[in-house]
Amino acid sequence: MNFPISAFVFAALLFCACSNSEGEFTGTAEIPATADYLPLNDTEYPYAGIPRIVIETENRTPVKDRKTEIPAKLQIWGENAPESEVLDLTIKGRGNSTLDMPKKGYKIEFVDKQPMLGMPADRDWALIGNYADKTLMKNLLAFRLSAGLGAYYTPRSQFAELYLNREYLGVYQLTETLKIGKNRIRVPSPSTTFLVEIDAKSHKDEHIYLTNLGKALNIHYPKELNTLSQDTLISFVNNFESYVQFMKEYKSLSLDQWINIKEYILYYWIQEFAKNLDANFYTSVYFTWSIDSRIFMGPVWDFDQAFGGHNDTKDTIPSEYGIRDRYWNKYLFEDTTFLLKAQEFWESHRNVFMSVLDTIDRYRAVLEKPAQNNFKRWDTPYATYDEAVHELRNWVAMRFIWIDQEQKKLKSELNHTVD
Repeated sequence: MNFPISAFVFAALLFCACSNSEGEFTGTAEIPATADYLPLNDTEYPYAGIPRIVIETENRTPVKDRKTEIPAKLQIWGENAPESEVLDLTIKGRGNSTLDMPKKGYKIEFVDKQPMLGMPADRDWALIGNYADKTLMKNLLAFRLSAGLGAYYTPRSQFAELYLNREYLGVYQLTETLKIGKNRIRVPSPSTTFLVEIDAKSHKDEHIYLTNLGKALNIHYPKELNTLSQDTLISFVNNFESYVQFMKEYKSLSLDQWINIKEYILYYWIQEFAKNLDANFYTSVYFTWSIDSRIFMGPVWDFDQAFGGHNDTKDTIPSEYGIRDRYWNKYLFEDTTFLLKAQEFWESHRNVFMSVLDTIDRYRAVLEKPAQNNFKRWDTPYATYDEAVHELRNWVAMRFIWIDQEQKKLKSELNHTVD
């Protein structure tokens, strides 16, 4: 990196400022912000092995809502010194219910495209607080599962600790935002492609359209819509809904004319395995659709209350299906051919689902020290971080066993039906 002052000189000055008479490092003292670096005082929350993202807004203006974009500067810190230049950006709040939580989520937008923590360059990024998830890893577990199953796009993420306006805010998940683009969701025809969210929470927002089955479609891309293109999308979705309700009567049409079946089943199994109740077509259910093409379900998003973390007791248990009888799924799983394809997908990918247990172990090791800082800052009902992770790991193990047994029984039933 080309710093206005060398990293070596800066680190030496920093060490002198932050060492005791014995020359032992005692933490990073707060130094006034300059054009060269942003201050970081980690005496209370020491370096824990993951990057630190330091953001300072103009005049230290508080970030309060999703609409007000506040000019700010950002710098990435390693253990003892900055690891990036000071970058210009804007910051605002993000999320629906998460914005009302003590540990808020943020959306940042750089002036110029920036690669972040090894991820491809872009202007737009999300900082997800995962306040409701005391393991801090559920979103990333689902993202890694999506990538492992071969989804057409999965948001890339990295863990980092966040300092905003010289206040430690805890462990965050720096994540690619969902958008059509070269380094994000790549599609053959961006000019004729839609990125759509089924989102009941935004039913009063702009660009919201109700389907015949009463679901709110939030069109995230393109931002500028014309009447013809939006009518084409809504017409396609409504016709698809009519088709799935009466599939047996539409003998001249096949399901793969409407959806990419492989991507739909892949998406379904991630949501079902995590028992993600948001994915019952309530919110954060995304799909892309191009004119003269099919619906591609995904990308996956928003799992902080999945994997047994939902408030509804019925939905926290690792047995029973969570979303199989909801909305489009309800009709699709009544079709024997679709049911068989879903069963075959589970059978051929069961080891990928089982590997989530190993992923939990890896993330526990990464997050063990950062979690100590995080839960020094924020409340947790667990006595230790390991207790929260152990509960998650047990839930995932039991969920896998239940689904696997159900799919084996289903295979036997389907084979008996065919015979």
